[in-house]
Amino acid sequence: MMKKIIRLFWLNLLWLICSIPLISIGTSTCAAFAVALRIVDNDEEVLTFGGISRRFFKAFRQDLIQGFFIELLTAIFAALGGYLVYLAYDSGFNLIKIAALAGYFLVTSVFILYSYPLIARYSNSFVNMLRNSVAVFFMDMKKSLRTLVFVILEGVALYFSRYICFLGFLILPVLMIYTVSLTAKDIFVKLENPLPPEAETLQAQENSTENLSEVDESSEDSEISE
Repeated sequence: MMKKIIRLFWLNLLWLICSIPLISIGTSTCAAFAVALRIVDNDEEVLTFGGISRRFFKAFRQDLIQGFFIELLTAIFAALGGYLVYLAYDSGFNLIKIAALAGYFLVTSVFILYSYPLIARYSNSFVNMLRNSVAVFFMDMKKSLRTLVFVILEGVALYFSRYICFLGFLILPVLMIYTVSLTAKDIFVKLENPLPPEAETLQAQENSTENLSEVDESSEDSEISE
């Protein structure tokens, strides 16, 4: 775990340096995802600082254009969200406005959350990448929502780190990337290695048997309580 934290710290340093021009933040984030997905998988290529650097800059060159486009889209979503928050604050918050803002940020998150790791892992058109991001999100919505909550909490911690000289920027950005990578990697592996029809049927039967056993147990519990 300590070795992994040290590697993430080094990856965060590379991300910070390559994000300094601001216009390259999207590309730098895609490159960081390319490394983080391999760290999740314990790939031998990223076990050393040199391996991490080589993979990072290789991905940086490959994803230069799409990284810029996804950064631009993220900036547009963020700017529009900030403007909506400003309007709601200026006219006074209420439950309807809060629900509308939550819905807006949820929809934008569906488009953005997996776009960066998809760009880092696959070659596709930008529009198809956005479509796939939505599809991946709904493939395992429960896990995706849980991941989104963790990322939001880490983002809040990053925001409040300004009170301690922005120390959160030393590790929290790449920790957010790593959090998404954990879920993304799991879903990507399922997509890349689909179960054969026989295995899917067997799994469905096992799930059905488990559900029936749970119903039987709950029935027994209710009889005992009576």
